[in-house]
Amino acid sequence: MRGLRPVLLLSALLLATPLRAETLALDTEAGSERLLQAGVGPQGFGLMAHLETEMYLTFCGPAALATALNSLGIRDPSPPEFYPYHRVTQASVFTPKNLAVKSLAQVQGAGMTLEQLLDFAHNLGAEAKALHGDVLTEADLRGLLQRAQADSRQRVIANYSRRAIGQEGEGHFSPIGAFDAASDSVLILDVARYKYPPVWVPVPELLQAMQTVDTDAGKARGLLLLTVP
Repeated sequence: MRGLRPVLLLSALLLATPLRAETLALDTEAGSERLLQAGVGPQGFGLMAHLETEMYLTFCGPAALATALNSLGIRDPSPPEFYPYHRVTQASVFTPKNLAVKSLAQVQGAGMTLEQLLDFAHNLGAEAKALHGDVLTEADLRGLLQRAQADSRQRVIANYSRRAIGQEGEGHFSPIGAFDAASDSVLILDVARYKYPPVWVPVPELLQAMQTVDTDAGKARGLLLLTVP
């Protein structure tokens, strides 16, 4: 592939699976130029600095949540082996309260729903709000993304159908790292870093992907808005 070049903290991510025309991989010349054009805010750089790779194929929820919490400065519960340093991990998010929501083995077997990830976030000390795709308009989504990008205290985790944006797989969680008004697209920082690089997705296409139904929950997918208390 021509035109590849390193970009900021994500230079090591490689394109492993082809993307369709509506999406644009970050590790291309056009993708990296869009990142510079977008003017990434503190929340975007924070997410890039702490971006996790999911430890199991079904751990996109814990990986996205750990990424967001660490970038917000919420770094407990930290594993004892990290003492005296603090960092939330994909395993440490399974506190006793969260194990009552869904066990590690259950998540490993079937992943998580948006409501379950919301409960995890609350139990870990973050202010969190879940918004389902079927109650959002394109204007709502753009406004939310613009406000979050400008606020160092906020993070957005998207819950969407991979298939709806032309990728392999189905339901997925990943943080949103940037919004580019000029191209009307968002940068999804994929936690399945072995499979896809960060990718720019048009806002209308992302909304459609969040409006698909999660059959485990019986509801539309959507997004999780996290805020430091």
